[in-house]
Amino acid sequence: MDFDASTEVIVKLGQEFITMIRRIDPSWSHAYWRFESEEFRYGSNASYESHAGIKLVDTLAETAVFNTLNELGRQLWLTEPEQKRRFCVCLLVVDSNFNYELKFERQDMAKWRITKLNGASGHPAGLQVA
Repeated sequence: MDFDASTEVIVKLGQEFITMIRRIDPSWSHAYWRFESEEFRYGSNASYESHAGIKLVDTLAETAVFNTLNELGRQLWLTEPEQKRRFCVCLLVVDSNFNYELKFERQDMAKWRITKLNGASGHPAGLQVA
């Protein structure tokens, strides 16, 4: 991965995502943005925690922000020039103190799914919380 190029993209991702979450719910404590990418398909979704519980971010209501986040995610994916080393899933985890962690998965497209279907919580599946 080209770390100079990726650092700039990661900072922009964090800024865009945190700005959106703060606008949606000022009482948020943790938020999660999951991006998946393949050669000809990519997209993302997100959730956040607040005193009211875990909520999914409405991607239709936030289309402009998700378009920006997806383009940044794709730029990050492309910073790895060697295709076989590119991630298939990226997870951005942030808290309301602006601490963040970016996780990458290269094999399992199902890793860290964010959903509330079939009784899921909206929390990224399998994510270990400290």
